[in-house]
Amino acid sequence: MTTPPITIDLAYRGVPEAAASFLFRTEDGPVLVESGPSSTLATLQAALVAASVDPTSIRAVILTHIHLDHAGAAGWFADHGADIHVHPFGVRHLADPAKLNASARRIYGDALDHLFGEMHACPANRIHPSEDGEVVRYGRHEFTAIETPGHARHHHAWSVPLDGDHTCFTGDVAGMRVPGTNHPILPLAPPEFDPDAWNASLDRIDALGFDSLQITHFGRVGYPRPHLERVRAQLAWETEFAVGLVDDAELDPPARIDSYRVRLHERAANAGVGPGARATYLDDRGISMNLAGIDRYLKTSRSEPGRADHGSTDASPTK
Repeated sequence: MTTPPITIDLAYRGVPEAAASFLFRTEDGPVLVESGPSSTLATLQAALVAASVDPTSIRAVILTHIHLDHAGAAGWFADHGADIHVHPFGVRHLADPAKLNASARRIYGDALDHLFGEMHACPANRIHPSEDGEVVRYGRHEFTAIETPGHARHHHAWSVPLDGDHTCFTGDVAGMRVPGTNHPILPLAPPEFDPDAWNASLDRIDALGFDSLQITHFGRVGYPRPHLERVRAQLAWETEFAVGLVDDAELDPPARIDSYRVRLHERAANAGVGPGARATYLDDRGISMNLAGIDRYLKTSRSEPGRADHGSTDASPTK
């Protein structure tokens, strides 16, 4: 039997259903998809113990990408013997996360410690680059890497056939979701945000005909196609709107954030997202990040028409 995973709510930033790690019990030992950030490591360890799993016994951690909220705690598991599977572009950052940590520290200052924590280096012999289409096997479970750029160039989704449910762990490529609603949230993170690549990745996932999706932020989606259509629509609208804000020379940064917030919250309200959830999940930090991602994308694509920042491996530290 290939049994489904246990979804562990990491209580990321103290918010329920904001980030998950997924625990598989395999014949070769317990395996995690996503480690979450260092700031939630204690929560993850406690959840593993509650599931009768010794945290030091984790056999492997399979990462969708290396942003701190997905991979920040991977080094702890690697230090305790876990193998880490990641996109080839992420390998050097796991082995030496100094650049990621320095970038995050510049952005967040002392707040980094409680928001994400720093990433600790993984021993090089524990890091395994996974190419597109590569199958990673633990017991009867098979995890197939699906290269899915758009949010980040070093992004994989992972296909996992389970008993009666062929599912896909989508990281951030299928967006995030406001709990209790179907409304998607998109992290348009610099420096590698690329809407064309993102749409192509959505098409690829859609074409594979999964029975379900497992979203890191947050939870299982039982009907993938309608969700992917909502993500496509949000990506088209948000990209067009944010490009207009960035291109408007009469707007200063605070005015751009204000305009973005008003329209983003209006759209979410029309989708049934209440005011409390809008304040929690659609905050100014995310809006500022998205504007920076759009700005970087425009500078890159306009300097080299038809090409976004595909060659960069200087990954954004978060999201």
